[in-house]
Amino acid sequence: MRRGRLLACVAGLALAAPASAHAAEPLRLTEAAGPRFPDRLYALTLPRPRALGLETVQVSENGRRVGSLSVLPASGRSAQRFGVVLAIDASGSMRGRPLRAAVTAARRFVRRRDPGQPVAVLTFGGQVHLVQPLTTDTGAIERALGNVAFERGGSHVLDATAEAVELLRVARSASGSVVLLSDGGDRGSATTLDRVTAAARSASVRVYGIGLRSHHDDFGTLNLLAAGTRAEFSSATSVSDLIRIYDRLGSRLASQYLIGYRSSAGPATRVRVDVRVAGLADHATADYETPRVPTHVSAPFQRTPAETLWRSPGAFLLVSMLAALIVVAGLLAVMRPRGRSLRARMTAYVGEPSEDSELERPGPRVLVGAARSLDRSSWGTRLAQRLEIAGVAMPLPRLVAWVAVSTVVMAFVLSAAGGPVFGLVALVVPFATWSVISGRLQRQQKLFAEQLPDNLEIIASAMRAGHSFSAALGVVVEDAPEPTRRELQRVIADERLGVPIDEALQAIVERMASRDLEQVALVAALQRETGGNTAEVLDRVTETVRERLALRRTIKTLTAQGRMSRWVVSALPFALLGLITLINPDYMRPLFETDIGHLLLIFAAVMVVAGSLVIKRIVEIKV
Repeated sequence: MRRGRLLACVAGLALAAPASAHAAEPLRLTEAAGPRFPDRLYALTLPRPRALGLETVQVSENGRRVGSLSVLPASGRSAQRFGVVLAIDASGSMRGRPLRAAVTAARRFVRRRDPGQPVAVLTFGGQVHLVQPLTTDTGAIERALGNVAFERGGSHVLDATAEAVELLRVARSASGSVVLLSDGGDRGSATTLDRVTAAARSASVRVYGIGLRSHHDDFGTLNLLAAGTRAEFSSATSVSDLIRIYDRLGSRLASQYLIGYRSSAGPATRVRVDVRVAGLADHATADYETPRVPTHVSAPFQRTPAETLWRSPGAFLLVSMLAALIVVAGLLAVMRPRGRSLRARMTAYVGEPSEDSELERPGPRVLVGAARSLDRSSWGTRLAQRLEIAGVAMPLPRLVAWVAVSTVVMAFVLSAAGGPVFGLVALVVPFATWSVISGRLQRQQKLFAEQLPDNLEIIASAMRAGHSFSAALGVVVEDAPEPTRRELQRVIADERLGVPIDEALQAIVERMASRDLEQVALVAALQRETGGNTAEVLDRVTETVRERLALRRTIKTLTAQGRMSRWVVSALPFALLGLITLINPDYMRPLFETDIGHLLLIFAAVMVVAGSLVIKRIVEIKV
């Protein structure tokens, strides 16, 4: 009989233990980052998961209940605002079984969190390493935990905490948490405890310390970090304890809520915030002080003598003249030829250049200086390369000059005829020029891609006949059409100058934007370094290229209607605008003669262009 009563008492205590454990864990209220007074935002952490609503939460300030309350859970879209950093000690004292247990427990934590809650992983020993930045991708977090490894050196607990706090501050987490695991105290950190605690409070970050019992244990630093950031410290003596602590923390951090409201407290007032939840006997409190109202009186506005002088008409005229002189001096400095050109330097070795050379022809000195300036700039070099590939014979400086002069003249004429709004139409000139050049460039690149499979077959056949890769390229160049002939001649010329064949091909890959040729460059590199049956590999590359071309043609056929719809929809508003203006000018006059009409025209043009670009992104499918 006594034995039965004893078993019943033991069973009752076992059932009551979880409830008492939950009851022992208090509500925690910490200030969240973001809003400024009078708006207030707090993170409320529950001892166990439960759903809260406006009717179950009561917030009061100095005993007065606040209104206009908002309650956001740490789930769904709001979970992004509750970032967590898992900081794991990977120093020598954690080597082996303790580190594996820590990783296992961290995995349990990741699985218990809300899927939308971002998590980062960092390890620390002698140095701090960010293994995984903040992300909601559970797979990426699992892989990062799998990469946690032993590190040499002491436990830099404070340095790791400082980097975790900075990570959450940069991410603008409203309520960030750091779960810090170590088996001992800090050893060798560059920062101090007070500095880390102040940074955590400023960023509204709580540091949950977990101490793993070992012969190195010294949990003073972990306790102080947890107490200074209104978090908690837990100690584990076994792997099961560690897993239980991580499970509990994961559950608690997933049971957070953001409590927001607008305070009605006056200035320079000490406010005590009290939060109560229906169904829980415990309540959470926090204190803050409202900002003071500035009491100093500004002096009457009066301009200083220097300000009066600078606002005078004479000063305005002087500054305008100085600005014009600076602009002229800058233009002269940019356009003035400096140093000797490449052609002039090579004259000493190869003789005088021919008289019909384009750069030596008589011309305005401004164009010559502009040409040299463009040659020195990276964007000028790229634009000149695009012109060369597109087959544009006009030199780059002359083209830029013509486009600039045409734009200015067209803007002047249209502004004089219809107003400043019509002057903006002159911007069509540079955009149309760029579109024509880009169209010709894309046609050359497309032609190169379509010629590539046949040329690859010739290369493979030549290599079967006993030629090397370089010699096989020479065979292709003899009968290849343009632009393949021109580009492969560049490869052969570079190879004869000592450039590795794969690097020479990579330059053509960039010029022609050919992903298929990039595979050939890889084959060339492998053939140069390891040898092998390159002809067979090229045959397979050729098959892949042909299949990709066929897929591109299919996609182009299927999206033809979408491309046609884009141009029809984009041109229709402009056509209707011109047609209605011709039929009934008085009806359209407010659009062209009033400020609001000008704004509406600009807005409509921007919307039409944006819609055209959106349709383009939809119908253009890269293969």
